[in-house]
Amino acid sequence: MKVSAVCMFAGGGLLYGSVLLLVTVLSSAEAATPFPNSVADFQPHRATYDLTLERAQSGPDIAAATGRLQFEWADGCSGWTVNQSSRIFLERSEGPIVDFGWAISSWESKKGDHYRFSIRHFANGQKMDESQGEAHLTAPGQKGEAVFNTPIRREVALPANTVLPSWHSFELLDRLQRDDLPLWRMVFDGSGESDGYAGISVYKLRSYSAEEAFSEFEPLREQPSWRLQMAYFEPEPDAVLPINEQTLRLYRNGIADELRFDYGDFTLEGHLAKLEALPDAGC
Repeated sequence: MKVSAVCMFAGGGLLYGSVLLLVTVLSSAEAATPFPNSVADFQPHRATYDLTLERAQSGPDIAAATGRLQFEWADGCSGWTVNQSSRIFLERSEGPIVDFGWAISSWESKKGDHYRFSIRHFANGQKMDESQGEAHLTAPGQKGEAVFNTPIRREVALPANTVLPSWHSFELLDRLQRDDLPLWRMVFDGSGESDGYAGISVYKLRSYSAEEAFSEFEPLREQPSWRLQMAYFEPEPDAVLPINEQTLRLYRNGIADELRFDYGDFTLEGHLAKLEALPDAGC
């Protein structure tokens, strides 16, 4: 199960094979990326999403699922800080309730070339494991190296076309405003079961004008937005099917709503329950 900062932004192709083939061709020409202009529109925020089972898209052995996702994306002056946590209760038709979750804290330089992270996984409310480390890129979209300090020290070479999570989110917002999708990137966030990065493809499903932004939350009013479909792929060159898929509605200021996470045998919907605009950091 993918843990990600755009999970949000960050966490599919409409047609797996066709999308992967197309974005792989595009990736060789996208190594360099300009500094994202969308940073100027960004609203630092703290959001809480209620998670529920989408029965129509889940297997018959899944009886129920509930959970909560909490997400904070803030301006730390020297960089972007992201704190994300989730806890999910999954009830199968037979057997005990599965209680699992994770928490991730990260810092990313505003140049998009340095990243630090700490990730913890939980089961039944108890911490199961933890990983910490950092990554350096020559520049966004270039090669780099990641170092995991725990649970054991190891180094991972990051390939060309790699970006970090916040940079990926801002680049995506830039591309949406230019109507320049699909987008394919290798994104390192330290999560996953191997080397901490995955290939992410992003497609636009629909655009919404500012006049269509009906919301109880003031920061989402009069904001254009886009319905996106994202797929996460293992970094191996022959990966064809995604690890998981996600759809979401992303607003121009970087806030997301109407989340949908497809993990194969079950699908979760996430609806914005609380939203707090964080004050200006005064940098």
